[in-house]
Amino acid sequence: MLHHEIRLQRAARFNELDLENDPDFEELMQMTSEICDTSVVLISLGDEEKQEIRLCKGAGTDQFPLYQSLCQHTAQQQGLVEIADINHADSLIKNHLLINQKQVRYFAGLPLTNSEKQTIGTLSVSHCEARILSHHQQLMLKMLAKQTVNLLEQRLSLALLAKNQQALEKQSQQMKNAGITLRSFFESAPNFHVLLGRSGEVLDFNKVAFNFIKKVHGAELERGNMLVKYIAPDFVNKFLGGFNTALTGEKAFEEGSTDYGAHGIIYWEASFETARDMNGEIIGISYIIRDVSDRKIREHKILAQNQSLLKIAHLQAHEFRAPLTTISGMLDLIRAEDYQAPAEYFELLENAVKNLDSKIREVVDNVDNNVPEGTEVYQAR
Repeated sequence: MLHHEIRLQRAARFNELDLENDPDFEELMQMTSEICDTSVVLISLGDEEKQEIRLCKGAGTDQFPLYQSLCQHTAQQQGLVEIADINHADSLIKNHLLINQKQVRYFAGLPLTNSEKQTIGTLSVSHCEARILSHHQQLMLKMLAKQTVNLLEQRLSLALLAKNQQALEKQSQQMKNAGITLRSFFESAPNFHVLLGRSGEVLDFNKVAFNFIKKVHGAELERGNMLVKYIAPDFVNKFLGGFNTALTGEKAFEEGSTDYGAHGIIYWEASFETARDMNGEIIGISYIIRDVSDRKIREHKILAQNQSLLKIAHLQAHEFRAPLTTISGMLDLIRAEDYQAPAEYFELLENAVKNLDSKIREVVDNVDNNVPEGTEVYQAR
């Protein structure tokens, strides 16, 4: 079954060739006709089971049924098939003798066999008169059959080459498009992104990395630069640690902050990820820095707010209690004196109220100083 499928695929490849407009085949058929002194020359393609006439010189399509039978018979043989007079041939061939009042008397053909000893078609000649090829003509016909095979295999090779070239160009375009897409994604990333080689040299970088190095260090990042010379001194050891960890195939992560002087403090997160080639071999690392300054500032504000809330809670639990206790005691004394209290009571009560008011203002100031910008605060009217 597999052998049959292979034969079908081989025949299909040859049948896809454009032979009708090939001048080399026209010349070969003309030469065959002159050497064999016959009016009809045919080239069929196929295998031992089925032949299809692809090129014909001197015969009409209405004669093809007979020729296909003869070509099929030839494809099943090992060498030259010659029928000097079809009138004396077997009954299978005689059934197709007279077609459109034109009698086919002579036929000779050779199977076209490739270098793998596989039949790919036939080269045949015929004539309306009985005859027989001379020894010289037989030799020339065999040479022409070999030339036919060479031409067919050459045309097939060229066709396959063109097809492979198209596939290669298509693949190349796909890779180019993929590269453009990947580059666009790389460049559009909002983070500092650098691809480093195994020695720490810069293999590639995006615009964010280029612009940052130029802004902070006043230098233009180039491929081949050692990135470590742009790393803050207090981070060099951690950078080298993360880099070496990533070279072992493990992901590394660091976070911190760096004071860039006039450019301010930048809070960052750095990741070190292994970079591999198509064979899975480690070629370096992908170094990505994310600027998380806004997030850290918000976190610091939240911490400050929490501290303020703790302070307010302390004031509520301890500082408010003393003046409130004083006020409550004074009110009890005034009530006991039938609201005819001496002036000293009112002085103590006034001082306690002032103390309580001071603590309340302190709470309000803490709240005002720690409310995030843009937050609406309810105010009593």
